Amino acid sequence: MLEFFRISLRAILDHKLRSALTLLGVVIGVWAITSMQSIVAGFDRAMEEELSFLGSETFVVQKFPPIVVGHNWHKYARRKNLTYEDAVYLQAAAANVQAVTAVIERHGRTVKYRDKKTAPNVRVVGTMAEYILTQSQDLASGRFLIDEDVRHTRQVAIIGRDVASELFPYEDPLDRRILIRGQAFLIIGVMNQAASTFGESPDNVVIMPITAYEKVFSTGRRHMSGTGLFIRARDTYSVDQAIDEVVALLRVRRKVPLGEENDFEVVTAESIMSTMLDFTKYIRIAAIGIAGISLLVAGIGIMNIMLVSVMERTREIGTRKAVGARRRDILLQFLIEAVILSEIGAVMGILVGALTALALSPVLNMEARIPAWAVVAALAYCSAIGIFFGLYPANKASKLDPIEALRYE
Repeated sequence: MLEFFRISLRAILDHKLRSALTLLGVVIGVWAITSMQSIVAGFDRAMEEELSFLGSETFVVQKFPPIVVGHNWHKYARRKNLTYEDAVYLQAAAANVQAVTAVIERHGRTVKYRDKKTAPNVRVVGTMAEYILTQSQDLASGRFLIDEDVRHTRQVAIIGRDVASELFPYEDPLDRRILIRGQAFLIIGVMNQAASTFGESPDNVVIMPITAYEKVFSTGRRHMSGTGLFIRARDTYSVDQAIDEVVALLRVRRKVPLGEENDFEVVTAESIMSTMLDFTKYIRIAAIGIAGISLLVAGIGIMNIMLVSVMERTREIGTRKAVGARRRDILLQFLIEAVILSEIGAVMGILVGALTALALSPVLNMEARIPAWAVVAALAYCSAIGIFFGLYPANKASKLDPIEALRYE
């Protein structure tokens, strides 16, 4: 068996350029599988981390579904907006709810302090006192919002670590006033640092009362359509009861007729993750399909090159048969050569895929790793390609008549 491997490797190395061109299709196919699966797996992990802020006890009620496709957007846009008053109502009426807060945000804002200002990438959040109970973050210093801040539209703010570091590198930010769209806000707290996901730091944020947010940013009904209600159940075991209760209360409050669907969406971390996994599943299938076609084409190339190899080595085959080589020995030798050729391409494709994943990780701001199953699948599929497309040339070589083969020119 070792002799077969040695002969096969020598035959491949004797025709380096031809072998390299034959391998190219295999390399591209395996690279497509491994790199795409790595990116999708990294995206799935990043999504899990991104959604971890909700926790197992928290869910969200919002106007739009997590993913809106095509013309359906108009259907959801006609729904009533969710409001700060809805959150106050649910907080008072829902028995299975621990905390309810309305949340609306804008990205790409600039925050100023004296002669300093941030880049125009700060996320500004308008919310209520219960916000901190629905998130996985807590305060590093100062205090959070209280009900009076919201009711009296106080222009106070809590800033994230990134904003604090940029505007107050050498001083305590508490009790300083920052400017947002020309409006002064008194800093009353600083949030603890949180993990970054998808390249966006959750610490690059300013949090203010939702009433003050509406005063500064509101440009009408359309803008406020982004308001969502973050709701925390009393415990993990009462989440389903809390969802049912919130749905019933909102249907009555929003006058949804009996028998009609809800005019709002209830979103949990699990439902978002399930939707995203369904979406990435199709990406995986498409990548495997495209790569599979590439590998089939590469398999045809392997069969072609093996037929040429059989023709070139006809006298060698005749000599081996003349000195006692059996038909199955010749068959096995050429099959091994075809498999080795495809497996070399598979290994090279995996290495290129791994390098691609490493190169894209910092660009996509997520950790992209090649799943073990993708490596095993690539190796197994390439072995099958080598055997399937190498079988005909190997069988043809094994059937050569030794006398005719020795006379071949």
